[in-house]
Amino acid sequence: MDCSVGKDPAQKMVLINPEVLRIEGNQNGEEGCLSFPGIYFSVERSLRAIVRAQNLKGEEFEVDGMELTARCMLHETDHCDGIVFIDHTTALKREMVKRKIRKMQKTGVWE
Repeated sequence: MDCSVGKDPAQKMVLINPEVLRIEGNQNGEEGCLSFPGIYFSVERSLRAIVRAQNLKGEEFEVDGMELTARCMLHETDHCDGIVFIDHTTALKREMVKRKIRKMQKTGVWE
């Protein structure tokens, strides 16, 4: 799992075989995903997440993330479990996203 670091490469994290140990609180914020370019909507996630993982040397470590870091870790660990961010919305919103994707495919914007 590799979280986006935005403009600060010093914040780069590599989490191999991540396991969410604990979550706390709630936050609501807009998310997008490279798997769904151009699709964004509000997703409720935990405010804090503690994750155990391995680094590139195979050494175990824990990350205690708040706010955006927690959101990123939970978004990416969802992928490891076969869950994508549109699974965190209502059936109606999922259908709207699917329609938008089909429209984008027809116009050649989505390939």
